[in-house]
Amino acid sequence: MRTEHDLVEALRNAANGAPVPADLERGVADRRRRRTRRRHGSLLAAAGVVAVVLGGTAVVRGGHVPPSADPVASAAAGAPDVDDVAAAGADQVPRARDVWPEAVATFPKKAADGFRYGPVTALGPTEILLTAERSFEKAGRLEVYDTRTRASRVLATMTPGGKGYFPQDFEVGRDYIAWYGTTPNNGRKWADFWVVPRQGGEPIRVGEVTGDLALVNRIGVTGDHIVWSPESGGVYRMPITGGEPEKVEGSDGLWLDSWPWARDVSSDSPTDTANQALLVDLENGTRRTITPPSGVTGLRCSTEWCLGTSGDKALSMRIDGTGVRELPGGPSSTMKIYGGRFAVLRVVRPAIYDLATGKSAGIGATDKDGRGGGWGHGISSSPTQVFYWNAQGIESKETCRPMSERERKELAAAGPVPSPGATTCTTESVEPGDENEVLNLAAVPPAG
Repeated sequence: MRTEHDLVEALRNAANGAPVPADLERGVADRRRRRTRRRHGSLLAAAGVVAVVLGGTAVVRGGHVPPSADPVASAAAGAPDVDDVAAAGADQVPRARDVWPEAVATFPKKAADGFRYGPVTALGPTEILLTAERSFEKAGRLEVYDTRTRASRVLATMTPGGKGYFPQDFEVGRDYIAWYGTTPNNGRKWADFWVVPRQGGEPIRVGEVTGDLALVNRIGVTGDHIVWSPESGGVYRMPITGGEPEKVEGSDGLWLDSWPWARDVSSDSPTDTANQALLVDLENGTRRTITPPSGVTGLRCSTEWCLGTSGDKALSMRIDGTGVRELPGGPSSTMKIYGGRFAVLRVVRPAIYDLATGKSAGIGATDKDGRGGGWGHGISSSPTQVFYWNAQGIESKETCRPMSERERKELAAAGPVPSPGATTCTTESVEPGDENEVLNLAAVPPAG
């Protein structure tokens, strides 16, 4: 588990050119594990440049943080050769709005009452599920935003869970929307589960669990049960009408993927190099065996596609082992399949890659020179279908102030001694405006 200190150190190291630990996106503490996963790029950009002015000479304490480099894209005419993509300049990367115009829209950062919106996932081609947070990580409502009419409606007002209680990942089912809550700061292994009818209404508290069953890895919801996997594996369920948890038959050694599917590797470890070898339908017992190509690690599969790495390369294939292909750029820290056929890759700037068509679409907010790439994704339990970024790009803001005596002493211990009156300046990225741009994968045209 990472701490706040680890985060600070990672940002300092990034500013000095050192690689950022791959598990940084898993969060700086258990309480924040889910929410930090939805923001990328801008976290490191916020580290900025810290310079100390010593009588006209600036000593850089943290170098420029390079922009996030997560994939590229080709023209909509189809998949280019890998070498062509890698050679493309940042100004040649098509934006998501140009590649899939029907799938890109905007939504407000805040509701009328000031609650901050957090995307969850798509409910359809024009509807996005949002949380409305009354304060940091404190979701007070679930709302649906219609990108066509630019109007929102409240699905449910969430019951406050008390001090130290935090709602966690949400999941959309056919009949219900589900979530769970924890109190991670008190050291207790405890969680409770909630559902609300998909059309809206009063939230239903399904029940609670303690011990290892409360260390939730992923959740799902059926017409009559909450289902989930704990971090230790297996799939469990609890009746929405109330009752005791029970293990789903045939789920030994499996973790929930997206109900009814489960797999033989954990769903939540971005640094896990184990290959997925099995996908099981827990409703009808269908078992699909997967054979990884030689040299591939970290293979993860949806019902149609698989994604893995081989050295510094990203590879895809059909789940039956056919169509093995090297993808543009290299692996990202989010080697997941979104919406059944999309991936995030690394080349010049962040982009979403369509495994079925070979098209790529650039995402992320950039500055006037095309640098940046800060973006986020929804906080659904199974892989989301929405990605978002600041609609008006990003800007740099420099703040300077007199250096404190404590800071002067710290620098003196490291080498140069700033004179009295020295200043320290911080440059950080800011996101102007009151709207975000959003890519809804549910609105991308079907392949073929």
